[in-house]
Amino acid sequence: MTKPADTSGTAESVVEMAHRSDTPQRTEEEQLAFFDTALERARLAERWATVHEVRIDLAETVVAIRFTGDGLRDAFLPAISHLVLHDGSAAEATLHVWDTASSGVPMIPPPCPRESFTHRGDIWGMGSTRIRSAFHWHEFSVNLFDHDRQTGVFWVNDAAVLPYWSKASPLRTLFHWWLASKGAHLMHAAAIGTERGGLLLAGRGGTGKSTTALASLEAGLRYVGDDYLAVRLDPEPAAYSLYATAKVTPSQMQRFPALAPYVTNPGCDDIDKSVVQLHPTFEGRLVKRLPLRAVASPAFGTDAASHFEADDGASTRRSTAFTTLSQLPHAGRALHDFIDRMMQTLPSLTLRLGHDVPQVPVAIVAMLDLPEQTLRQLATRDGVDAPRPVISVVIPVFNGASMLASAVGSVLAQQWGAIEIIIVDDGSSDDIDAAAQALPVDVLFIRQANAGPSAARNRGIAAASGALIAFLDGDDLWSDGHLEALHGELLRDTDADVAHGLAQVTTYDGDDGPGEFLGNPREAFPHYIGAGLYRRRAFERVGVFDVELRFGEDTDWFQRARELGVHIAHLDEVTLFVRRHAGNSTRGKTLVELNALRVLKKHLERQRQGGHADAASVRR
Repeated sequence: MTKPADTSGTAESVVEMAHRSDTPQRTEEEQLAFFDTALERARLAERWATVHEVRIDLAETVVAIRFTGDGLRDAFLPAISHLVLHDGSAAEATLHVWDTASSGVPMIPPPCPRESFTHRGDIWGMGSTRIRSAFHWHEFSVNLFDHDRQTGVFWVNDAAVLPYWSKASPLRTLFHWWLASKGAHLMHAAAIGTERGGLLLAGRGGTGKSTTALASLEAGLRYVGDDYLAVRLDPEPAAYSLYATAKVTPSQMQRFPALAPYVTNPGCDDIDKSVVQLHPTFEGRLVKRLPLRAVASPAFGTDAASHFEADDGASTRRSTAFTTLSQLPHAGRALHDFIDRMMQTLPSLTLRLGHDVPQVPVAIVAMLDLPEQTLRQLATRDGVDAPRPVISVVIPVFNGASMLASAVGSVLAQQWGAIEIIIVDDGSSDDIDAAAQALPVDVLFIRQANAGPSAARNRGIAAASGALIAFLDGDDLWSDGHLEALHGELLRDTDADVAHGLAQVTTYDGDDGPGEFLGNPREAFPHYIGAGLYRRRAFERVGVFDVELRFGEDTDWFQRARELGVHIAHLDEVTLFVRRHAGNSTRGKTLVELNALRVLKKHLERQRQGGHADAASVRR
């Protein structure tokens, strides 16, 4: 479960809490000017303090890192010490890494308001493909990279207060941007292997990747990494080491007493993780590059012995994409496509972990010893679907803890492997946190002060990484085959920006499924958001939902879409079950309360202004 982005205690207004992906973009010149000024500050810091330059082999590229002062060098260098080059290789990229405490040189103020910063690190309004920008709250760091000049800047105020995870995997964002431009992608995964090749351990957190990687290291296998690494697919699939560290909970560390002397942060509890410094002690087992033979998702079994079994790859693809994308600013379609291609290239397996941990490496070695044809036969599973596009599913919820599991269950029942679930809690007062934690799948959980369904959906759109976006209110259900039907319509009608079906209103009696059907779906409200599948470009053209409207926002959006001539493909079949219950936000509301007249007034005003409103003018 990804840690929630808790903004409920901030002073953000309703508008500030809403979707900001449409924030007016700073011009290329403005973003370049910010980078240039920050780089000037970094170079000024280098004149005022001692510079320690190292060059590292980063996934077959040479990167120079210029540490200003001792603080960041001492904090970051141990984790990448195994990559340091001593042969005078020419650098392809240069990173200027500095802090104010060591140099006395402050960072310039940000060129944007506080609400532009996101929990992942992206900065709304700074979307240049040349100048990458990120701000990380967890370490209070500024990260900038100019792709044209192959130059990066990293700044924090004081290296002494960096959290342990920043020191265990330093400069991750800059590495991600640089490697993506060089045909490699940073990935949240582990990799171990033998002289026959390697196994990439991918998938959701908490399934045993780190324990498996460390057990393999102790057994003498080759070790690339247990948390973050890089992957290339050309000329052959291979994993590349980024960090000579491992992170496990203190309780897991008890399985590895021989590694205890190398823990850099002793005394932490299971809320945090113990960081094990592996270089130089295990230098002979740390490898910079390891060709990959297979990818596997660990899962806990019930037997003592571990074994491999076929996997359809869908859940591994979904969880790998989710856990990676949720941590990397500006990560999106390219990484999704890369992961899809990787899953098509490599045999996909499930590593069923037995409780006899020392025997796990034995099963890995036996699998890696298999001939290629035998390995692919092991991974073959009847009925495996071809890779599908990623669909981001936005689920706004307000006091809907009791119905959340069944709503998410209807999403999982689609068996659409490449799916990202985003739950936006709109200021609930029930136990929504526990309900989200109990879900059987990784979700992105975003909490905001109550701002209404428009603002909640807009937050979800802002966080979505898929090119296709779907919605499901927390008290509704998708029909069986919902995604297959809607996606199939978009494939057939490539000009359509939206595929929209019909909604069947039902009763709700506390069960997980829909209740008795109420009325004819052909006569139901035609603008249920959850009955459709949307290309991202639809929101880029129409804008998002108007936060001034707590009701009627769905009608308003479809009205604006029609005014703009957006092509909506309609399916004559039920794609959504609307469960009516006492807590429905629209129950008992008059037309005035439901904003019917207000929506009409907005439509008439747009007509008077020339036919439609510009997307940028819609209240977010």
